[in-house]
Amino acid sequence: MENLVFFLKLFKWGLLSGLFFAVSSALTSPYLILQKNSLFPHAITHLLLLSLLILSVISPLVPHYLHFPFLLLLTLLLSSFIHLLVKVLHIFEDTATSLITYLSLGVALILATKTSQYDITLLNYLFGSLFTVEAINVSESLFVFIISLGLFFYYKDIWLTLGIEKEVPGLDFQKAQFFFLLLITLQTLIGVKLMGVLLVSAFFVFASTLALKSSPSFKWVVPLTIFFNLFAVVSGFLLSIYFDLPFSAGAIIIMGLYIPMLFLVRHR
Repeated sequence: MENLVFFLKLFKWGLLSGLFFAVSSALTSPYLILQKNSLFPHAITHLLLLSLLILSVISPLVPHYLHFPFLLLLTLLLSSFIHLLVKVLHIFEDTATSLITYLSLGVALILATKTSQYDITLLNYLFGSLFTVEAINVSESLFVFIISLGLFFYYKDIWLTLGIEKEVPGLDFQKAQFFFLLLITLQTLIGVKLMGVLLVSAFFVFASTLALKSSPSFKWVVPLTIFFNLFAVVSGFLLSIYFDLPFSAGAIIIMGLYIPMLFLVRHR
């Protein structure tokens, strides 16, 4: 018990940030799956990798408290090229996402090999860590949580409709979808600090898939997703302490249990 209290004090900022992220991502992930666009957060992490490498190169010029705004603006700039390709070239969104993602990865690889930039900031974002989360990161997570909550209650019906229909007279789908993808980008940036670039998108898939399959009606999907995400954060934290694992690995192991649960609810 004393050890648990010690670890809670040591990782308090990371846990708080993780709880905010778990709830925030649960407000959007079911709609993302319904839109058949669950790989979007994973694509954002690839764009974020290039942003992180650029930040590592110029980090002496960027104050620590500006790291999050810098990463956000640069990632949004890169993602705007996806929107540009869709609108100008009239290609599918997933195709445009792939084009920009692979181009970003190529440039990131060049930066990594030519600059050898593997500082502590980059490593923290690559693999994630509860220990390196600070009070300012909790403030950022709270900020994103509040925005997520507001946009969720304002656009949730349109987001649901987007998963069924692409056009409905009288509804501004473009504006709703813009804020939806912007919100997921914000949530991904928050989660990367905890889960790392490689695993953060798991929070947008596992819990919401189980919730969609097990919920008796859609009104319970978001509450169930919140519960499953929170369970993964808390249980992953305890598992990482007990077995001396990275938090991201502990959370993924817990969420991996949701897969056999999918088979169980399938045969209800």
